[in-house]
Amino acid sequence: MQRQIDEGNAAKKNLKRPGFVLSWTILPSQNGLLLVIADIVLEPPHEREKAAPAGVCVAAMSGGVDSAVACALAVRQGVNAVGLTMRLWSPGFGDLSEKTRQCCGPAAYRDARGAAAAIGIPHYIVNFEAAFNNAVVDYFCSEYLAGRTPNPCVACNNLIKFGLLRDFAQALGAVTLITGHYARVYSDAHGPHLLRAVDRSKDQSYMLAGLRPQQLAQLFLPLGERTKEQTRALAQEFGLDVASKPDSMDLCFVDGDYRAFVHARHPEARRRGPILTVAGELVGEHDGVLEYTVGQRKGLPTTLHDGPWYVVRTDSAANAVIIGRRQDLERDSARCSAVNVVRPERFDASGSVAGLAVCRYRSKPVPAVATLERDGSMSVRFKETVALLSPGQLLVMYDASGEEVVVSGIIEQ
Repeated sequence: MQRQIDEGNAAKKNLKRPGFVLSWTILPSQNGLLLVIADIVLEPPHEREKAAPAGVCVAAMSGGVDSAVACALAVRQGVNAVGLTMRLWSPGFGDLSEKTRQCCGPAAYRDARGAAAAIGIPHYIVNFEAAFNNAVVDYFCSEYLAGRTPNPCVACNNLIKFGLLRDFAQALGAVTLITGHYARVYSDAHGPHLLRAVDRSKDQSYMLAGLRPQQLAQLFLPLGERTKEQTRALAQEFGLDVASKPDSMDLCFVDGDYRAFVHARHPEARRRGPILTVAGELVGEHDGVLEYTVGQRKGLPTTLHDGPWYVVRTDSAANAVIIGRRQDLERDSARCSAVNVVRPERFDASGSVAGLAVCRYRSKPVPAVATLERDGSMSVRFKETVALLSPGQLLVMYDASGEEVVVSGIIEQ
């Protein structure tokens, strides 16, 4: 999208705040938009201070119906809001596909701007491409190259939407972030609580379970009590043009096969290597470990006639794919890193809590007991065998009712 900009009127500023150093350039354009190009260097989380004093609220507007209605509901309740749309991804040279155009391109910015105008609030675009590439895209590739299964949406929520954008909002004087996620958040004397959405088919509490309590405390999620059908009806009521806009699907930065995307950035990943059984027997060769994920059955040697066989794991160090039987995939326990305790009062004196574990987005909840270990990790013991655990995925422990998030962590083994 071409935009004529008066570079002579560009305002460049720097700001240091606890937790990050922010540099931004404000570029006025002919069509009245204010383009903010920001570069932020984050400090380790433990060096950050508490939120700044209350100011206006920032509404994260993606151009979709959910974020637009969430913003409209907040404004109707008297919230003084400013709409921000994050520019996160550009596919590079060449024509934009319809998916990219709607999700990360001109159509998304146009729809967000139109929704903000209909609601009656100012709207700005903030360029976080560099941060998104480092925190999400590079992470996505490196995890697959390491033989793990990444969850880029969780990384984006933790580091960009509710990390970088939250910090940027604070720098502008705001402490509340309005988004269109389907989950419920409230605070009481015990701190913030994160619960499943009323609309179970749209519930995104799993995706938010990695947020720290201080991040959750600053969220306003108006759609948690509503169904998708109610949201679209509200969009019609508010006169929003995005009322019938389709939901975004899949990864915003991968337009097609994720393997081709990773290979394009890391061509060295195409290396032939051995396919081994769990007993160490050589049964074939592969063209690259990236072609295989845990639990996969396709693409295994045709000489294996006594199947079924499954990919049990990949070993990036040995450039090997290890296969086995279904029972080789089954696990009765897991160990997690990057532990995030949301409800510390739920743990007993031994550091344990019983509840329902969800080991992958939308997977079946499994009764389990989670225990916080002295080294900062978390061990989880399942009360029934789990058929598939993928290192790199988020494990979320809900309470016994399956309603409230208690703790989460990244599956390591």
